[in-house]
Amino acid sequence: MENTPRIAMVAYTFFEFDARVKRHVSALTEAGFAVDILSLRHPKAAQETDSDGIRHFRLRERRYNRQNKGQFLLDYTLFMFSCLWCLLRNHFSGNPYSLIHINNMPNYLIFAALPLRLFGTPVILDIHDTMPEIYQGKFGVGPRHFLVRLLFLEEWLCMKLASFVITTEHTKWERLQKNGLRADRSVVTLNLPDPALFSMMPLPEIPPDQETGTFRMVYHGAIAYRLGLDLAIRAVAILRDRIPGIRLEIIGDGEQREELIELTREIGLEDVVSISECAVPTEEIPALVAGAALAVVPSRNTVSTSLMLPTKVLEYIRLGIPCVTVATPTITRYFQEPAVSFAPSEDPQGLAEVILRLYERPDLRLESIRAARRFFETHSFESERAAYIGVVRRLVGERKSLVSP
Repeated sequence: MENTPRIAMVAYTFFEFDARVKRHVSALTEAGFAVDILSLRHPKAAQETDSDGIRHFRLRERRYNRQNKGQFLLDYTLFMFSCLWCLLRNHFSGNPYSLIHINNMPNYLIFAALPLRLFGTPVILDIHDTMPEIYQGKFGVGPRHFLVRLLFLEEWLCMKLASFVITTEHTKWERLQKNGLRADRSVVTLNLPDPALFSMMPLPEIPPDQETGTFRMVYHGAIAYRLGLDLAIRAVAILRDRIPGIRLEIIGDGEQREELIELTREIGLEDVVSISECAVPTEEIPALVAGAALAVVPSRNTVSTSLMLPTKVLEYIRLGIPCVTVATPTITRYFQEPAVSFAPSEDPQGLAEVILRLYERPDLRLESIRAARRFFETHSFESERAAYIGVVRRLVGERKSLVSP
């Protein structure tokens, strides 16, 4: 592997649970690149081992209190310095990097690649989430708050330091351009489900709830206030006596998990609502949600969710599970009813009414999936992957042309 171009994939994440980072690593190795993954170390998860062309560097455990801004910053910064040391050591130990791919948050992880950037190594900044909006939503401040302004400045600077910027939605790309992103040095690669894991399941002739007598609803992914799972639990409480066999399964982990467990106990739904003990690797999700009658993604329609297209919505569509969500600007950019069913934001009663209508009308659920799957006629996993690999090859080629005699 000595002559194989090596890419560094840097992400403040648990690699085992981060589908987007895993998809990029898979695309790179299939395209003939070697990859070093610099990520967090999960204290409990089974960790993937090195394989042909892939090396794992799990640099730190996540230690912060999720509600403490200072500890957030400290943990991000310590991870950044760990990455800086690891990148320099690996680069100058005989197999230099051809490119470094930085995944936010935070954007300033790009500072770990800055010394090698000065030596001519191209750097991609992959903006999964926009930090100014996330901060506003999490801490309840406005866009003119001095820390939000500082985050806009940090974002602008990091985009300027990058050789190329990738982001995940067209609405996000347009917002970033307002903060100085160059359209000709950036691209959108949608966060699409891997068809090898989320195959296009045939639609059932009989709705699953009519076969089992259980109206099973599912959600998987992060558990956070902005994602509205407390609203889904309250909607289940409203519907418990109206939908026989109703169930809600929440699969994931996050800062609101203990609060949701307590809420479930308070309103007596322990036998109806289940919450997993921890996050689950992407590879296990299809089997866990298969056969559900409905998926609920009840995100609060706020500044922090307005630029997000939840990948889980796309995964449910491929698996043949109709989805109830909220009409955020980004979701409505890609979907309209009946492809998904929209519930009012922050309204458990309104969410319950939408769920009840879909329970009573299995034909609407079937119509929803048929309409939603048209999305994949114009947005394919293969084309998004090809676009990403095209960017990587172009940047690596530019680097080679600069160092060639």
